Amino acid sequence: MNERAVVDPHFGGLIRPQGAPRGLLAYYLLHRISQKPAHGYEILQDIESKTEGAWRPGAGSIYPVLKKFSSEDYIKSHPARKNLPTAQRVYEITSKGEKYLSEATEKFAEMGKNWGAMRRIFMELIKPELLNKFLIEGTGAQFEMWQEVFESKTKHLPEDDAEYILKQYALMLERQLSWVGTKLKHFKSKQVPVVRQNR
Repeated sequence: MNERAVVDPHFGGLIRPQGAPRGLLAYYLLHRISQKPAHGYEILQDIESKTEGAWRPGAGSIYPVLKKFSSEDYIKSHPARKNLPTAQRVYEITSKGEKYLSEATEKFAEMGKNWGAMRRIFMELIKPELLNKFLIEGTGAQFEMWQEVFESKTKHLPEDDAEYILKQYALMLERQLSWVGTKLKHFKSKQVPVVRQNR
């Protein structure tokens, strides 16, 4: 089973599955295996869970990459535990794979930055009537993701660095709250007071 794809005749036919940047799957596979040895199906579930079903690569996408990484000695595999199907194999990263992943991280950090810059284009396409759902649900999901990233990444940082990040984030939230307060005052000032008539 391959990744889901969308066919849209207005945009030249086949669109890349869920718009994932090219190379992201291979990079994430290696990253995920570096965090903890895993079998292919476990990684599939992990991707689907973390993207809330928005990105569901199939076995036909993942296993050829795992096979390629194995042949290049970036990962090695061994039979899974007895309580899993015998055909399943657990993959773990090698020292060569760790080095490759470290070099690839900078490239994908830049890709992430460029991908994030595309958000203005996506936001411009949002219909006004969908703004409520986009802002409320999107902001909530983004905050949950930020918490998860902070908790997992700051374990490897000095406390001073983690504290600095939180302080910078707090300043950003204060600016956002100030802007929201200004907009609310603006709407409140435009409200027409209701005049009650005496009977």
